Amino acid sequence: MYKFRVIPANEEIFIKTRNKYKTILDEFNSYAQMLTVEAGNAKTKSGKASSYTRYLIRLIIFYSESNDDEIIDLSSFETLKKIEKIKHADEFQTFNQESNRFYSATISCYLAYVTYKNSNNEEVMDNYFNHSLNTIENNLEEKESINLINTPKMRHHKRRVSKVYSYPRNSLEALEAKKRSNWTCEFDKEHRTFINIKNRNPHVEAHHLIPMAAQDYYENTIDFADNIVCLCPTCHSRIHYAIQSEKKEMIVELFNKRKNHYLRHGINIDEKLLFNFYGII
Repeated sequence: MYKFRVIPANEEIFIKTRNKYKTILDEFNSYAQMLTVEAGNAKTKSGKASSYTRYLIRLIIFYSESNDDEIIDLSSFETLKKIEKIKHADEFQTFNQESNRFYSATISCYLAYVTYKNSNNEEVMDNYFNHSLNTIENNLEEKESINLINTPKMRHHKRRVSKVYSYPRNSLEALEAKKRSNWTCEFDKEHRTFINIKNRNPHVEAHHLIPMAAQDYYENTIDFADNIVCLCPTCHSRIHYAIQSEKKEMIVELFNKRKNHYLRHGINIDEKLLFNFYGII
């Protein structure tokens, strides 16, 4: 039973909690400020990020006071899901509205932060995966596709590759996604690319629409063809590095084409949650 209440920043429990998690909270504050700037809401330092940080401290307090469980790693999806449970508690909706929905906005920002924290290793593996996939596609063509994932399947454990721990990628699932796209850019089929010398097909790159950095959010794997989009090199860079308005346009277009496929894989996802995974709140 959560006891929602106003907790001033000078209250002892607030100060104690802030000091306990200071390093990660400072990093979260910097990340929230970066998102605010990227969204075009502020060109200089604003108070929004600091507000998110204060509300996150209060969420930690609410969880700690109501559960016999210590929060250890604020940058983990395990902790995120603990904090997310607060949204389903009695009286949260009323309490959230009284705060102008700042608590729910804070949870969205926190989700984006945790995904961001888990993205470095997964992006390294994405680059390695796409590079190696081009080389082995001809050999994969000879394998049966009967084992492609069409029902919920538990995620694999992380593996160490080149000193990086990340989730494995199934090359057959990525090849299936490329076949479905007919080796064209799924965002815009008019985008011209080049013929890859390794496989003699137009060069497109595999991208997990629900990013592999968010795999810990789900018990089931998100490494299946229905979640893999094929993009030309420019669009692949765009979905990672473009300004938020351009990135958002891509996500909406690509998600609408496949949103009805996720439930049969045991994956609950909507547009808002997907935006959060990409740092759009």
